[in-house]
Amino acid sequence: MERDTYRTSQLFKILGVSRDALRYYEKQGIVKPKHEQSNNYRQYNDYDIYTLLVADFYIKRNLSMKEVRQVQEGSSIEELGNLLEVKAEQLEETIRNKKIMLEKIKETKAFCEELKVHLNQFSLKKFPTFKVIDEFSDFFSFLEYPSILENMDMRKDDILSKIMRKFNFDENGFIDSTMYIVAKQETINKEKSESFLQYSKCIYTIVEDGRYQNGDSDIKYKVFESTLKWGSEQGLKPKGVAFVTTRLVTYLDNKERVFLEIYIPVE
Repeated sequence: MERDTYRTSQLFKILGVSRDALRYYEKQGIVKPKHEQSNNYRQYNDYDIYTLLVADFYIKRNLSMKEVRQVQEGSSIEELGNLLEVKAEQLEETIRNKKIMLEKIKETKAFCEELKVHLNQFSLKKFPTFKVIDEFSDFFSFLEYPSILENMDMRKDDILSKIMRKFNFDENGFIDSTMYIVAKQETINKEKSESFLQYSKCIYTIVEDGRYQNGDSDIKYKVFESTLKWGSEQGLKPKGVAFVTTRLVTYLDNKERVFLEIYIPVE
């Protein structure tokens, strides 16, 4: 019995796959349609369609094209079960990472809203608890970054969000600064070797830095002067430290706009 054959345009209607997808399946060796000698049109038969249905079945279960071909070549039920277990573990890890990414998106989106309220404004706020993971000398000491990466999971973490700068100052001005790699903590389970940053009351503000706003000038003197002046007017006594984190970077005219979050602990 002669079976029906189908052209590429018909498969799009039958299976809902595009011409490019069919070419990709063919290139990957999933299907091997015959070609009409007269016009070189591809001709798919019933078995080709069934093979594409099976390929789609496994692709929807996270198998790669290579793994689909391996299934086609033959595998036991036990081998298939082991493969599916591996794919499930990979997908669960992807889901965990995507959930973390989603939280980061929500956090950054929320900060965009906070900008409207806190940019260049002062208020009192509790400092989130951070665990100090590592220290390095300066933001632009890039040759020190390889040691920083040893304490980060680059599948989930970005360097910029992990950096916090600590300033020490007194009534005469800035003394020095230290760069920290930190991790925000909801709960604390202290060990002897661990260090945490905790302050119950801080002067809080958001400021804009970056080349678009300030060129190459250092804004920290201007920012801290105005912040400490506001604190003095409120009768607040600073503890001599300040913490700065980068919360958002965007661009105008190819120049970065950097939005910094500043906490100055007070008594």
